[in-house]
Amino acid sequence: MSQVSLHFGGSRSLLPSWWSLVRQVVQAVQAAGAVVHVGCAAGADQAVCQSASPSALRVFAQFSTSGQGAFSGSSVQAVRQACAAGASVAWLAGGSLAVPLFARLSRRSQAALAGCAASVFFLATPASHGSLSVAAHAARAGQQVLAFCCGFSGHPVALSGLPGSWQPAQFAGRSCWQWQPSAFQLPLL
Repeated sequence: MSQVSLHFGGSRSLLPSWWSLVRQVVQAVQAAGAVVHVGCAAGADQAVCQSASPSALRVFAQFSTSGQGAFSGSSVQAVRQACAAGASVAWLAGGSLAVPLFARLSRRSQAALAGCAASVFFLATPASHGSLSVAAHAARAGQQVLAFCCGFSGHPVALSGLPGSWQPAQFAGRSCWQWQPSAFQLPLL
């Protein structure tokens, strides 16, 4: 039986005061045998990189080993530290440096999602556009999508273009929200 892989992500603006929650959730899933996939941004991705056991961590970077292609929202140092500690890093996971930054970020996220059973987000605002765009992609791929609200009450905004709603859930012993797609119904004739 192969190990289950889980994608983690979230807001680049996630405050360090929420990193203990990230650490608790990441360590709980790794203790259960999961492999963690994550991107290379500041905030939530950085917290995941610094919380995970490197032996079961797969980092997907949109920049090169030298840091070329990084931008102000990248966490080059956290990715390099994870790599030095033994994590698997896919450099330029979004394509070559000739690919525009926005496209590289999107492709990097898709690469990180590939093969995962679920996608877990730590959101600093209810409408974290980039994170929720990735969440919608994960939901379309049939993955379970979970969100932790970090600094706001209520649930995130609905996933764009997908019928469904956020429902209260538990994950790794913590309260969160789970996206529940609406059942497909044929129109009445």
